[in-house]
Amino acid sequence: MPWVKPIRQHQFKNQFEGQAATVFDRLLANAPDIYESFVPLQQSIKQTSLPNDLREAIITFVSMKNGCEYCTKSHVELLRSYIEEEDLLTWLEHYKDSNMQEEWKAVLQYAERLIAKPVQVTKEDMVRLKEFGYSSEQLVEINQTVAYTSYTNQLSIGLGL
Repeated sequence: MPWVKPIRQHQFKNQFEGQAATVFDRLLANAPDIYESFVPLQQSIKQTSLPNDLREAIITFVSMKNGCEYCTKSHVELLRSYIEEEDLLTWLEHYKDSNMQEEWKAVLQYAERLIAKPVQVTKEDMVRLKEFGYSSEQLVEINQTVAYTSYTNQLSIGLGL
């Protein structure tokens, strides 16, 4: 149970035009103005040009690396709907030695560097991703997905999810 009480589902629906919400959304909705500012970014991440399976792999990987059990659990379930791997978390954890596509390995390596020590990310990391065919738009989307996920992981962990 989170350390801050989420608003009730019916209160959320009344306040935010009838939409159903996760406990994460209801928790953030304790600060309505901040939540309303957060939603457009949340939606943008869901609507990138990245394939859904790659987006969910990034989100699950970053959540796992950041130690956000709530986010890892919810996103690994989404990832299962796209990828048929017996143990997805082990596959992601050991991506360098896995049967994962090389272009995905490059993305996860970039993500790992960005979350571990951002100052260690170099131009060569971007060049490598470009060599795998990622466009400038997709490079920005990958970066935003990693950063957004770290942000939401901190929200979740910091509020006790």
